Amino acid sequence: MGMASTRLERRAGEDRTATVEALRARLRGMQQSSARQVVPTVDESVPEGLDEVVRRLRPGAAHSIESRGLALACMGAAMPPGAWGAIVGMPDLGIEAARDLGVPIDRVALVPHPGRSWLDVVASLAEAMPVVLAASPGRVTPTDAARLAARLRQASSTLLVAGPWPNAATVVRSLRAEWQGLADGDGRIATGGLVVEVATGGAPSRARIPIAGDGATSAGRDPGRELLQQPAA
Repeated sequence: MGMASTRLERRAGEDRTATVEALRARLRGMQQSSARQVVPTVDESVPEGLDEVVRRLRPGAAHSIESRGLALACMGAAMPPGAWGAIVGMPDLGIEAARDLGVPIDRVALVPHPGRSWLDVVASLAEAMPVVLAASPGRVTPTDAARLAARLRQASSTLLVAGPWPNAATVVRSLRAEWQGLADGDGRIATGGLVVEVATGGAPSRARIPIAGDGATSAGRDPGRELLQQPAA
């Protein structure tokens, strides 16, 4: 398997069974070249605050994350070293933006157009990979959600849904951004933080994820500010 990200497309005329079988065949090749690690670990380089959020995203369950940028950051922080992950249903994904948010894009299978096979594609990927990020497909029946939840538990995989998800184990949403460095409307932003709310049953908790200021950009980009953009559909 090469180091470039793998893109799995659904071609016109393929039926649902052929699409899923092609995906499973590709996944078998990935599994042979990389050992599967089922429990996400949080790297020491992950910013304080984001690590608090990721530790709440337990394996074997689906979690709803309001913002696509925040979902990408959580995926990057949750993927075990050397493991493969997958991103489903994001045809307009910005590769550079994802990389800036910590996603190891060279070890990510991209399925931009799962179509009506969304549930089967996500379940198949979850059986082979520890972390899967998927754009919410919209309306999902409780029965389908429960069926997918059972497969996630069996595989001990973490599903991050960018957008709403029925009976999500965790719901993460951004509340506000806080900036430091401006005085009476003058000056430059030095640092900032994104305040997020994490609800896992009971009372929700809050965490503050650092956002880089003017001095910490990459190729003209500020990866922290990506967290404030791309609200999930």
